[in-house]
Amino acid sequence: MFKEKLREIRKKQKMTQDDVAEHLGILRQSYSAYERGISVPDTYQLKKLADFFKVPTDYFFGGVNPGLPTAQNDQEKQILMLFRRAEKIPSAQREKLIKGFEDNIDLFLEVINAQ
Repeated sequence: MFKEKLREIRKKQKMTQDDVAEHLGILRQSYSAYERGISVPDTYQLKKLADFFKVPTDYFFGGVNPGLPTAQNDQEKQILMLFRRAEKIPSAQREKLIKGFEDNIDLFLEVINAQ
């Protein structure tokens, strides 16, 4: 499963094996061995892969769908829950809601920065 998930996310993000290998600081052949199932990364490299692709490490083992963001803390969980509820709103109205949210955040940040 690991090798399939690794190849899938790399291709989905339109990256080459060279791109990923360069980020990891390894040869392309070494990275290619991961995708072919000949070798597996150590925990340090696994973490670097997850960070590079912006997924939790358990994604590579079938634990998480990268299409859905994951929360890092309680506030992010609240925001994600609101986001998932907003998915039920028709597209045109949802775009207006998002625009209003962005405007409010920008206004809030302006006030904070002015202080």
